Amino acid sequence: MPTLFSPNKTSGRLLVDFAADAWGKSSSEPLKLRYLMVFDLFIKARSYAILNKVFFWLALVAGFALLAWPVIAFKLDSLGVGYSAMVQTSVTGLAALLFALYGHYKKRQTHAENLMRHVIFSSESLELLFEKVMKEMERMDQGFVFSETVAKKAAAQSDAERPEG
Repeated sequence: MPTLFSPNKTSGRLLVDFAADAWGKSSSEPLKLRYLMVFDLFIKARSYAILNKVFFWLALVAGFALLAWPVIAFKLDSLGVGYSAMVQTSVTGLAALLFALYGHYKKRQTHAENLMRHVIFSSESLELLFEKVMKEMERMDQGFVFSETVAKKAAAQSDAERPEG
């Protein structure tokens, strides 16, 4: 049990280790199914955590490049390499994209870990619990859904324009 509780784990790893310890070797079919669901969610959370870390470090490097840009631009200009403003704009856009991707995957990782918590701590029936988790997993698997965002904005705008009465 002491290896279960370590501050060097992600929340997802702690939850899956707990589920493996508590339910992994159980003869109870519902507990095995809960463990399966937790482990499936852990695979997603771990994948998102890896992507999250990659984009975090890339965004951090791009952020430092933006901070150091005046020195970089001066050196480029002194070497006779032009287009400093275009390159700076491109680096700024890349940094923004990397920060956005980091935020996206961090949010997905947190959501997957929250679903793991829900499976472990929920007292709902298995059928209802699995149905809710499966719907959320389907939504997570869709990735970026720009049309959904546009539709929500359009619906909110039409609701705001509608007269109350």
